[in-house]
Order: sequence, then structure tokens, then C-alpha cells
Amino acid sequence: MSKFYESKPMQVVKRMGEKVVANKGIQAISAGMMMTMGIILLGAVFQLLAVVLDLVGLIDSTSTIYAMLQVPYKVSMGFISLYVAFTIAYSYAKSLKMQAITSGINSIVLFLIASAPIRSGTYMAEQTLEDGTVSEVATAFSGLDVQALDAKGMFMAIIVALTSVKLAHFFEKHNLVIKMPDAVPQFLQDTFRSLIPLTVNALIWTLLGAGCIELTNTPLPVLVSALIGVPLGALTSVPGIMIIVLIAGLLWTMGVHGTVAVYAAIAAPLAQYYATNYANHEAGLELVFMPIALFGIINCCGGTGNTLALCIMGLFSKSEQVKAVSKAAIVPGIFNINEPAIFGYPIMYNPILAIPFILNPIISMAICYVGYLVGFFKPAYIAITATLPVGCAQYLTTLSPTNILIPVVAFIVAFLCYLPFFKIYEKGLIEQEAAKGEENA
Repeated sequence: MSKFYESKPMQVVKRMGEKVVANKGIQAISAGMMMTMGIILLGAVFQLLAVVLDLVGLIDSTSTIYAMLQVPYKVSMGFISLYVAFTIAYSYAKSLKMQAITSGINSIVLFLIASAPIRSGTYMAEQTLEDGTVSEVATAFSGLDVQALDAKGMFMAIIVALTSVKLAHFFEKHNLVIKMPDAVPQFLQDTFRSLIPLTVNALIWTLLGAGCIELTNTPLPVLVSALIGVPLGALTSVPGIMIIVLIAGLLWTMGVHGTVAVYAAIAAPLAQYYATNYANHEAGLELVFMPIALFGIINCCGGTGNTLALCIMGLFSKSEQVKAVSKAAIVPGIFNINEPAIFGYPIMYNPILAIPFILNPIISMAICYVGYLVGFFKPAYIAITATLPVGCAQYLTTLSPTNILIPVVAFIVAFLCYLPFFKIYEKGLIEQEAAKGEENA
């Protein structure tokens, strides 16, 4: 295994992973997505409250209270791409030492230009005449088409955020900006400084957005999602998700934050998964399983690699090192935080523990996939992305008691996978500790 880690192919994988994690664009996507977690949780809390009150019979889906409780969800998840356009542009501009807030606001404007075309039309409205009679009259309207501002527009939001900041950075780097005298207040200097790149960006996205509507009668984000969905379909298939999890685990064992490295690839499909199923739930349709649902199994029982089982068996270890690490890692592990375990045992650059760390989530995914196929496990429709204690997320995102068994499956599989390798590793440490004790004596 040591030779395997030092082999040229694995070194190439490691370098690629390091470059991905170090890339400012990837970092901006990850940071931007995490910055929207509060908004997502806000919608999830009210969504969960409305669904629970409906289930227990206190309200029904046609009541005014239910509609009121849905407002926070609709303005959070219903406009999530709009918020992502800001947070990613903000994070990217900050890493490039640009005006972050200005870049974020500009990104929102550009995203709306590209993704929310103005629609005009007429609708029939009732009007009471002077004689008391009621008649229908045609009323003209004009407004933004907001259908692509939810999770469907997330790919477009990422593209607009990164490209608009990058273009603005190019203009600033080559001094293609309006410079004002030092006597002018700083906020006005920043405004005029961003005017030329903003105008160029607006021209580009206006042409692309309007051209897409003219040629295809489809909003640009919908077209982009369809085009990206072709290669992404293979990536987010069941084998594709397993490969992503394999890569993430392998990168973790080489000292690279594997979850961050692959998160950019799964963030948008994951948001679409929640949005699609919630729409189905509201319409009374059947919830749809998507392979992206399996990704959460990588860290459902103790964090990435499902290390809670390892922490528990470590509590009873005869190795003082393992026992000490396990005591420190057990409580964070219950809350699905496993950095103490990964760095403490350690798991990274430890060929013995790396094997079960990488393989056990994949085996659990295969078992749970069968559970989804037979209908035992239910697809999620409530978007909760926070780090919660073991089993909480699986229940709260589905309100299905059977889904609590997903981390149970992961725990059993992880325990069986870790046990033989743990015994080998523990034996070596006990011998080292005994030798060190004799030397000290």
C-alpha cells in the first residue's frame, strides 16, 4: 500500500486533487454554497413545520396558515440561484482582492439579465361596471419570468458569478477602468471603477439571454442545464456517484479535503433533487429517487468515511494512543464531524485504515440503493444541509422513520470493514508502545 500511494498514478491523482482544492474558482463555489446554508435552513424549518402540522391534522395544504408558512421556503429555495450568484461572486472577488460586495451585486444584476427575461401578455380579469354588471376584460401585463431563479438556474448562477468577476478582474488588471480623483469618496470611486466591466458584462449576457429566447424560446439557464445535464448524467448516475465518493475518500487519505474537491460537481444536482421532490410533494405526485441521494451516505455515520464505528471500537482498544484519540473523537463523531479521527488515528497516509475508510461508504451505498429501489427508503424532499447528529438529517429530510436505518446500515458495514484492519493497526501500535515503555524504563 505504501508503494501504491507513492506510485505515479496516485501522485497524479493527489496533485490534481490539490489543484482542485487550491483553485480559487472551486474555493469560491464551495464557500458560496456554504454561505447560503442559513437561507436553505430557514426555508427548511418553515417547510418542515408546515408539513408536520399538515400530517398531524392541525392544518391542511389549502389553509391560509399553510400558505403563510410556505412563504419563507418559496423566497429561499425559490430564489436560491439568485443568492448563489451573489455569494459565489462575493467569495471569488474577495479571493482576487477585488470589491467583493460590488462584485456580488453586479453578479445578481447580470444573472437576472441572463436568466429572467421580461414576458408580456394579457389575462382576463373581472370588472364591475357602473350598472353593477360584471364582465371580463383583457388586461395587459409585463414582468420577469422567474422560473429559472430556483435550483434550475444554479449552473447559470455559477457561470455568471465566476465569469463576471474574472472579466472585471481582467479590466482592473489592465487598467481598463474609470479612475476618479482621490478627493472623490471611495464608494463613488468603486462605483465608477466597476462601470466599464459591468457594462461589457451586461452587453454579453443581454445578447446571450435574448438570443437564447429568440432562437429557442427557452430561458438561458434551462438550456445550459439541459446541455450540462448530458455529461453530468453519467457523473451523477449510480456508478458515477460511487466513483465520486471513491475519489473523495482517496483524496482524504492523501491529505486533500476530498469532500470539498468533489462538492462543486454535486452541489447543483443536489439542490435540484430537493427542489424537484418538494414540487412533487406539493403536487401530490410520487417522490423521485435520484442517484445524487446516495452521496450523503459517505458521511452519514460519523463524518466522511463513516468513522463513528472506528471511534467506538477504539474506546475499548488496548492501545493508549487509539483510546485517547477515540475519547476525543467520539462526541464530534456523533455530530458527523470526524476531523479528530482523520488526523488523530491518523487515517490519512495510513494504508491500513485507508482501505476500509474508502471502501465502506461504497458498500453502504450499494446496499441502500437496493433499499431505495424496493421502496424501503424514501427520497428526500426537505432541503437540510446542516451538520446534524447521526440519523437526524435522514429523518428530517424525508419524515420517513425507515430512513433512520440508513446510518444504521452504514454503521454495521463500517464496523465490519474497519474491524480486521483496526486489529492489525492496533497490534502494531501496542507493540510500539510496549517497546517505548521498555526503553523508557
